[in-house]
Amino acid sequence: MDGKGVVLGGTEAGAPTQILGIRKGIMSNVQKATDVILIGAGVMSATLGSLLKELAPEWNIKVFEKLASAGEESSNEWNNAGTGHAALCELNYTPEKPDGSIDISKAINVNEQFKFQDNFGLIL
Repeated sequence: MDGKGVVLGGTEAGAPTQILGIRKGIMSNVQKATDVILIGAGVMSATLGSLLKELAPEWNIKVFEKLASAGEESSNEWNNAGTGHAALCELNYTPEKPDGSIDISKAINVNEQFKFQDNFGLIL
C-alpha cells in the first residue's frame, strides 16, 4: 500500500463522520466500534452500505478503499464489464471525450466478450 488509501466515511445517523488515512497498513483516529466493514468504495459497496443503513441505521459502517478515491477500480467507466449483473455491460458508461465525440469501440468489444462468456455458461 502506498499510503494514499483512505477509509471513506463511517456513517452514524445517516451522515459521514470521518475520513481516516491509512499509513503503512495502520488506521489512525478510529474511535468507535464498527459493525460493518466494506472493502472497496465501488458501486457494490456503496449499494450494500446504503441498503444496510436503511435496515439498521444505528450501525456504524466503514468503507475501506486502497485507491485515492472511490470508484476508481471496477466501478470506473473504463474498467466496468457489467459484472454486477447480466445486462449489456452498461454501455452508457462510455465516457464522452473533451471534443464531444464518443469512442464506443471498447464498449462494443467488452459487450461481445460478455455475451460470449454468458453464452458459454449455458453449455456447462
